[in-house]
Amino acid sequence: MRPRHGRDQDGVWRIGPVRLLAVVGVGYLIVVLALAALTAGVDGGPSTGADPGPGAGVVTSAPESSASAGAGEGAAGASTPASPAGRDVRVGSVENRSTPPSRSPSSSTARPSAAPPPAAPAAPPVVTTAYEAESPVNGLAGTRTFTCSGCSGQKKVGYVGRDMGALQFNGVTARAGGTATVTITFVNGEGPRVGHISVNGGSPIVLTFPDTGGWSTVDSTTVTMTLRPGANSVRMFNPHGPAPDFDKITVSVR
Repeated sequence: MRPRHGRDQDGVWRIGPVRLLAVVGVGYLIVVLALAALTAGVDGGPSTGADPGPGAGVVTSAPESSASAGAGEGAAGASTPASPAGRDVRVGSVENRSTPPSRSPSSSTARPSAAPPPAAPAAPPVVTTAYEAESPVNGLAGTRTFTCSGCSGQKKVGYVGRDMGALQFNGVTARAGGTATVTITFVNGEGPRVGHISVNGGSPIVLTFPDTGGWSTVDSTTVTMTLRPGANSVRMFNPHGPAPDFDKITVSVR
C-alpha cells in the first residue's frame, strides 16, 4: 500500500487528498489577498504617510441640482477634482478655463495710422477801433463842436451839411484791407435827416438818420464799407440839407 503523503518506494513525492486540499486553499487565499491589495492601491492611491492637508486628495462630484445634470454627469462616470481653495469646480466652468492669450496684430497686417489733416490757418482777429468825431486829426472845416452829455467824450460835431461844413474822419486803419463794418453814432433832435458818407473820395452812400429824441441823446446805425490796406478817410456831408450831429464811428475789420 502506497503512503498518503511523502515519497513512495519509487522516490516520487506523493501528497494526500487532505493536504492537497489545504495547499489549494492557501494558494487561493493568497491570490484573493493579492487582488484585494492591488484593488485598494488603485482606488486610494499610494499612501505617503504624511498628512495631505485640508482639501488634498478629495474627490468630489458635481452637486445633483437637477435630474438632467445628475444624469449627464453620472453617465460620464467621472468626478471633478476639488479646486486648490477647496471649492467645488466643475470641469469646463469659467473658473476652470484658461484665458486665451491676446493676439497682437502682426506688422504685416497692421495698418499705419492716417496722419491728421493739417489744421486750417486761424482767421485773423477782428480789430474794433473807435474814432471820435471831435478829434483834432479829423477834417472839421465849417463844422462846430458842441457839448453833449450823452456822447462819448461829452462832445459831438454839428453844422454838417447845408453846404456849411463836412466832417472827415482821417486815419481809419485797415490792416489788410477789405470789407469793414462801420457803426455810426449820431445825434438828431428833430425829424429824419439825410447824410452822405464817402470812403476815400469814392461815390457816397446815402443814409437816412431817424430822430433820436433830443440833442444829447445818441443812436447808431451800421453800414458796410470797403477799406484799403493802411489809412483810410471817411467823409460825412450833405450838399442839399442838414445832416445830423456826429459823436463817433466804430470800425470792425480783420
